[in-house]
Amino acid sequence: MRVNIDEIKEGGLDRAWDLPRETVDEMVQGDPAAYRARAPLHVEARLRMVEQRVLFDAEGTAALSAPCGRCLVSVDVDVPLDFELIYVPEDEEEEQTAEHGGEHAAARVAGSFAAEAADEETYTGKVLDLDPAVREQLLLALPRYPVCQESCKGLCSVCGANLNERDCGCDRHVPDPRWAGLEKLKKK
Repeated sequence: MRVNIDEIKEGGLDRAWDLPRETVDEMVQGDPAAYRARAPLHVEARLRMVEQRVLFDAEGTAALSAPCGRCLVSVDVDVPLDFELIYVPEDEEEEQTAEHGGEHAAARVAGSFAAEAADEETYTGKVLDLDPAVREQLLLALPRYPVCQESCKGLCSVCGANLNERDCGCDRHVPDPRWAGLEKLKKK
């Protein structure tokens, strides 16, 4: 979603848009949990001007699916998005870094992990592309290790059976190789 900042009037600007499933799949591509979109991502946003800065408030819920991290059964995951970012004009950012001087200033221009800059993005021109911010927040909100249920038993390490469905009877005890030499000793 692209927004021309001249459209943002005194009362703010409300926008809503849907990101197609294919776009959401591209956003989460490469995530270790192999997430896939189940539906388009609907985003509700409010933009307000505060001097030259743009306050961007957004919320939505991404309907995704992924394999369970223990048993590989498909799991439906609803990922809530609720965030606020401030878009700062690039020239204002350059003025601030010039005032601070030194290495901190160079880090701030190149991308900073400083707490005061964590919710700020820079922009140039009159058009803001909001989709990269939505993608970033979606990736940050994804559960790293989705499970079908907290009590999931996973897969048997010997035969690969789903232990939630049945107990396979395999001996899954793996002796500690550091103690293997003791088995050669005779018991008295």
